[in-house]
This record gives sequence, C-alpha cells and structure tokens, in this order.
Amino acid sequence: MESKKSKKGIIAIIVAIVVIVCGCVGYYVYRKSNVTEIAVGLSSIELNDELKSTMATVARDANAYYNQHKAEKTLTTQYGLLYSYTDKANITIDELGEELDKDISKEMDILYVKSSDVMSEAGGNDLGIFASINTSSGYYVTSNDGFEKTFTEEEFKNLLMKYAPTHGNIRNPQRGTDEHTAIITAAGVSGNNFDIKHIACDDKYAVLVTNDVTNPTDIREIALVKNNNAWTIVNANLATAENSYTDINTACPDMDLGLMPIYNIGDFGPIETEKMSDIADALVKQGTITAEEKNNMYACGCEKFAYIQTNDGKRFIGFINKEHQLEFSQANDLNETLSYMVQCQKNPPVFIVKFE
Repeated sequence: MESKKSKKGIIAIIVAIVVIVCGCVGYYVYRKSNVTEIAVGLSSIELNDELKSTMATVARDANAYYNQHKAEKTLTTQYGLLYSYTDKANITIDELGEELDKDISKEMDILYVKSSDVMSEAGGNDLGIFASINTSSGYYVTSNDGFEKTFTEEEFKNLLMKYAPTHGNIRNPQRGTDEHTAIITAAGVSGNNFDIKHIACDDKYAVLVTNDVTNPTDIREIALVKNNNAWTIVNANLATAENSYTDINTACPDMDLGLMPIYNIGDFGPIETEKMSDIADALVKQGTITAEEKNNMYACGCEKFAYIQTNDGKRFIGFINKEHQLEFSQANDLNETLSYMVQCQKNPPVFIVKFE
C-alpha cells in the first residue's frame, strides 16, 4: 500500500480505544505440501535379535518424541511417515538422539499410520507411532508396545501409499463455477449472506473458510470429501479446533494439507464485534464514514486488528500501533487490505476481512 495521502493512501485516524494484544498466527495464502517419492528395494542389513532390540528402543523413543513435540511441531502423517507440518520435514531417526551406525540408521523410518493398517488382526483406526527398518528379509516394523511384523517390498510400499496426499492438482474454484457451487452447497453455506474467505480443492478433498456477514463472529472452517462424485462434510468444526491441521490429518490422513489455509483459527483470540459499534462511532465523529454507512457496515475485529467495510465497498483496516492506539487506513480493494495487514504484522487474522 502506498504511503501518499490520497484515497489510496493511509488515512491516519486515531481512535482512543484500548484493545488487549495477543499472539497471532497465519494469513491467507495458497501453499502446496511437499511430495515424496516412494522408493522400495531391500537392503543388505541382516534382521537379527540385536537389531530387533534396537528397533524396540527406537520405537519407544519415537513414541516419546511424538508425545513431547506433537503440538509444538504440528506432527502429522505424510506418505505414512511422521512429518512436522511446522518444519515442513519428516522426523528422522537422528532427531531422536539415537547413537546408531549411519549405514543402519539411514534405512530406518518413523511411521505414523493407523494401527489397523499394520496389525489388521488387533489394530484400531487411530494413528500410531511405529519404527521401521529396511532389511534383507523385508521391511521390519515394530511398535512401542512390542508388536512386530515384516512386510515385503510391495506390501510396505502399499502401506505408505495409503497416506499419499496425491489426488490431482490443488485448485481454487471460482464463484459461479459448478465445482464452487457444489462445494458450498454441500457445506451448507451457499446463501448470499456467506462470505467465502478461502476455498481449495483437489479431486478428493475440499476445505473452505467462511462466515455469515450478518454475524461476522460465526467463522466456519469446513472440510469435505468427494465420494461417488458428491461432496460430503468430513469436519465442520475446524475453526474451533485447537489445531486444525492435526485434527483433519487424523480424520483424513491422505489429505493434502496444502488445501488448508495457512492460519489456524484456534491460535487467535476472540473474534470481536461488540466494540466495533463504538469504533465506528468514532469514525463517524471524525467524518471518515457517515452515520448511514455505519448502520449498514460489515465490521469485525480480532486481537490487534479491526475491519470495517461499508455497503458501497469502502474498506478500512485498523491496527493498534506502538502507542496502543487504533490507527485506521483505507484500502481500495482486497489485495491492498491484505497487503497492509501483512505490513503491520507478519501473520494477521485475515479471516476477519470481507473477501467477496
């Protein structure tokens, strides 16, 4: 956003309202997850009792690592391997602090898969931690509680491919297209009052973020799956999840998390509308908007930001400056609005903005 004093530039409007400042994470951006090639082929390592004992220790330490770091690193499964969505990298044996021969450790992996996919006779549908090693006898897999099984090359590859997030290209369907209409209709947000802030899909899954413009605090993040060419809701409560990435990864471990918005709504503080009327009154008093515009405005705030949009499309974005005052700037369009928010803070709550 340019800094010259015109309609396009910044309008310095100081509103003396104190707002509690909290941490803030995420802004709307498209991001595609990494793609890992699945390659199999047996090693020359001999599977013996000593190696099995080592693998039992690795499985125990991997399970402890998961419990300690699952929130901090947003631990998920990708291609069946334990993956940090925060670091965008698989969790390797080296991170467990094991002192192992490099030629052996390079053949080890930490799996994060459904127990039923490993031990079908006794497993459940919950994701669990397993340690695996490529040996001359096959892929040996063991768990923290002592389960063990050896897979052939093809069996092991098929196991990992169950968790492959490869369902065609990720796309952002545009309003009015058949795909967009089908998704929002299945999600129950097809009415004119719903503002679609994020929508992405591939050939199997879709994720959208929306709110009702008549009730801006009603932010919804919904995931859907396509079966028999029809979309159905998988999870309609991602907006209130402590971690939306791990929640949806647990329910749909083969979903490409690149479908998700970069922000986790649960990381933000309360979404505010009650104070917006007082803020708008101050803008009316200063002549920035009219009383009529205030009566028909869209207004929403969260943490350090406040957003107001009038019926004729004027956009005002407020940010609490270093003097703890709410300073408003006017933007011409959505791109300017988001750009200014990112200038103010690295990861702003862009979902408070009216996108459509």
